Amino acid sequence: MLEIIAETLTDALAIEQNGGDRIELVSSLSEGGLTPSYGLVKQVISQVSIPVNVMIRPHSASFEYSREDLEVMREDARIFNEMGVKHVVLGILDYEGLPNMEALDYILEDTNLTATFHRAIDESSDLVAALNLLETNKRITHILTSGGPGKAEDHLDMIRKLIEETEDITLILASGITKENLQAIRNHMDFALEGAKEKPKDYDIHVGTAVRGGSALNAVRAEEVEKLRAIYDLHRMI
Repeated sequence: MLEIIAETLTDALAIEQNGGDRIELVSSLSEGGLTPSYGLVKQVISQVSIPVNVMIRPHSASFEYSREDLEVMREDARIFNEMGVKHVVLGILDYEGLPNMEALDYILEDTNLTATFHRAIDESSDLVAALNLLETNKRITHILTSGGPGKAEDHLDMIRKLIEETEDITLILASGITKENLQAIRNHMDFALEGAKEKPKDYDIHVGTAVRGGSALNAVRAEEVEKLRAIYDLHRMI
């Protein structure tokens, strides 16, 4: 699937109308994406038909959160669930640099939400150990990752290893993916995965600034979504 970040209703409509498969809805893309407003969430989920994954991230200071932060995140999850959101995006690390499973359970309990664990995993102390922990929580269906700090194209071997390790979780490749390097990244991944002992799960692709002229301050550009979609589909046909 091709997942694209939306920051406004206009973004979301442009993504759906020009080939995006799924939306990650955020505010403050320039800070890596924070929790969007309830009004924006309501409008987007009522006006688009493709899946909408909603960010829950109260600030960009750290992926270790205070008790007060967790209460805010839990309340956001509860309200989003009541609004009809099906899937959220969040990530929390503990003091050892691994996913804070207790906090994840606390935020998601009493909801029907499934979740993507976002790029907090790229700052974890052990990516494989983090993946194995996340596999124990059946609410976590996806992991958004570049395989480490920085861009996905710099960590393709680690991403391959993570894909081979997964059982129930789907990886979403992110960070620095553009129309110029998308096909090369997918060719590399597919060739590397051909030698796997068992057929691994497929992976998704995630982009943000690649459809905004390279800047988080710009709106989604319809023509850029179309171009990326065409490259994505061309690869699938090869």
